[in-house]
Amino acid sequence: MNSKKILIIDDDESTLESISSYLEESGYKVFTARNGITGLEVVKNLYPDVIISDIRMSGLNGIEFAYIIKGLRYNIPIILISSFDNNDNKFIDKCSFGYIQKPLDIHKLNDMINEALMSGMIRPQEAVNF
Repeated sequence: MNSKKILIIDDDESTLESISSYLEESGYKVFTARNGITGLEVVKNLYPDVIISDIRMSGLNGIEFAYIIKGLRYNIPIILISSFDNNDNKFIDKCSFGYIQKPLDIHKLNDMINEALMSGMIRPQEAVNF
């Protein structure tokens, strides 16, 4: 059983359910949030191993969320997802581990999660409180 924790942030309930179900069946501990603000609280309390976040959400969007996580020096790989074509967005490469367009290819997502987990990112001893 895989003990890695994955946080999924998306305002679309069906996306949360489908990704969560797949990842739980794969043995991950999955946590969800419906917006970036709630996602920040989950990060602070649970320090996930990987974050999957939608880009377009009301309030705090995925790119803003990713920059906040980086600014707080959490060394957690973030995979951004979106149903919109964001391939030309220069901010995605600067703030995330990778990007996948919806509808998600679950095998591509799984491969990217594995790459993120094996990327050798060293996490700090203590997370920064906010």
